[in-house]
Amino acid sequence: MKNARISIVILLTFLANSGFAACGQSPGRQREQTHFSAEDENVNHPFPIPTEVLALLAKDDLVRNVLEDEKIAAANLPTSWFSAAQVRLGGKGELDLIVASKGPLLEANIDPFYVFIHDSHGYKLALSISVQDLIVKRTRSHGYRDLESDGITASTITTGLFRFNGNEYKESSEKTTDIK
Repeated sequence: MKNARISIVILLTFLANSGFAACGQSPGRQREQTHFSAEDENVNHPFPIPTEVLALLAKDDLVRNVLEDEKIAAANLPTSWFSAAQVRLGGKGELDLIVASKGPLLEANIDPFYVFIHDSHGYKLALSISVQDLIVKRTRSHGYRDLESDGITASTITTGLFRFNGNEYKESSEKTTDIK
């Protein structure tokens, strides 16, 4: 009986440490986040923001204006102003980043989101947009997943579809509907 209890404790310890019992997934595999919202300024599985991405963010007009207001040099851009998630927008191999703004960069009911494509040359800003929600779709254009944006006012919802054109994301359609 004592050996059976020890075996059970060892098995449960193994399962807890390997992640099988907690999430039902194999170790090292996390579900990719595909919905980003202004209502949640943190991403599900934060990824450290690379220095080259911070340098690109420091060139954004909104970021520069807030840095100036806060009297902070661009070289000292706080990483606490952002939360990044790795997303596979292109094909196999490279992981791209979607960066959500936090803190002083937040606006009323919309957040600035930044989409960075990663290739053999490093990261490149492919879309900068301030919206309520940013959704990664399954459909693709030029090998990259399409993006949908939602903007909500007191009386309307505006949905935009963004497609990769081989260099960056461009809006391909927009639809505004009244809230009833």
